Amino acid sequence: MDSFPSIMSSNVSFFSESTAVVGLFGGDEASSAVALTQTYARRKWLGRYNSPGSYIIGERFRRLARSAKPNIVFHSDSKSGALSKREFVHVDPSALFDHEGWSRGPVFNGIYSGTSIQTTGPLASWLMKKAIDADCRKVDGRKAQPVTVTVAILEQADRSRQEITFDHPAPTLAVVPILFSLFTCFACGFYRQWYACSMILLGVLSRGFACLFIGSGDLVFDHPKPAEGSPPGDGILGSDQELVLLKGSEYSVNSVTRGRFFFRFQWKYTCRLVVWCSYLLTFQANLQLVFVPRSGIWGQLMFVVSIVVSWVYNTWLSREKADVEEAIFKEVLGEPCLHKFMFPNRTSAVAFLLLVSSNDPRDRKIWYKILDNYLPRGPPVWEIWRDTITERLNRGESFKFDENHWNRSELTLEDDKKLLKGLFQDAMDAMRVYDIFKNPEAGSAPQ
Repeated sequence: MDSFPSIMSSNVSFFSESTAVVGLFGGDEASSAVALTQTYARRKWLGRYNSPGSYIIGERFRRLARSAKPNIVFHSDSKSGALSKREFVHVDPSALFDHEGWSRGPVFNGIYSGTSIQTTGPLASWLMKKAIDADCRKVDGRKAQPVTVTVAILEQADRSRQEITFDHPAPTLAVVPILFSLFTCFACGFYRQWYACSMILLGVLSRGFACLFIGSGDLVFDHPKPAEGSPPGDGILGSDQELVLLKGSEYSVNSVTRGRFFFRFQWKYTCRLVVWCSYLLTFQANLQLVFVPRSGIWGQLMFVVSIVVSWVYNTWLSREKADVEEAIFKEVLGEPCLHKFMFPNRTSAVAFLLLVSSNDPRDRKIWYKILDNYLPRGPPVWEIWRDTITERLNRGESFKFDENHWNRSELTLEDDKKLLKGLFQDAMDAMRVYDIFKNPEAGSAPQ
């Protein structure tokens, strides 16, 4: 061992400075990898490897600690009627997924319930992504800013499963970074590169402890239970060029718009443990900056190898996140049926929304609310169009218009009549698409 080539134990300035900071990168991927361990079986044992990004993970664990909230659940014994109390701690996982917009979904406006939610949850965000990626039918008509409308028909949610936990098979590749970290640690010790050996071991222990803590809880999905007799949960996600109409019970729509994920722990000292994890991870990152450059070239090389292998695995696992999200999405919502159309302008898109929402008419206020949210109001042309459309909907009549509808005596300007003609033509285009939506085998959307 003393005859090991001297070049391997000498310090090279550039290489030393590089290894001093290499462990600070890859924090986003590492945070995702830590959080995703919650969804896997045997999750407590998956994170025992030296990983980059410890400082960033430590900072996000500190945010986890600030989000911890106690939750007491009372259970009633069916036989004796006695109440038992269980104490849990809920932690918001969005701190680990913050860089991916985990907790922020689009605006939701309920049609019948009157609900307005400015920031929905991750399921709404995932459903929006599905709608954006879905195949659509292009509709011909008056050209302006295109607007897509996706009708999402939600499956009936299982009312007995208001809370859902997840336990997916662990990835086989999880063993690779663990073995590499152990091998590089042993190799550093064999050649007496104690600084690098201790830093790799500290990285294994600190990250392993963090994953042991996270893995001791459950990733739980929960949403509020609607009151008995609640109106249909239909509503519209989005507010710009992408609109998604949710159709389903209030229970199903609630799971999309109000559903939240959280880590649930049964230990009341969870908050302290999260803080200790953050301190340990931050402490490890700072020690690596000091001691890794003091090691020889061989030790620094082994440290970099362990970090690179872990970074590659974390990157792969963060990409596998899409499959995990898909599995969670299906477990909660099943397979929503998506019908997507691309309208050439906002007026025809909103007219289509009115038609699809008119199967259970309550009163004109519902339709006016949709019109107020997505179309301008005030000018006489728009008021005439709005009143005519809502009157047709109220009577259950088709959108068919002729010259008598736009040559109105109250419109003195020819440009206003031309605009009204175009708006009525938009409504007729929407009517043709609605007929195809109701009878998909009858034809295809006008091209």
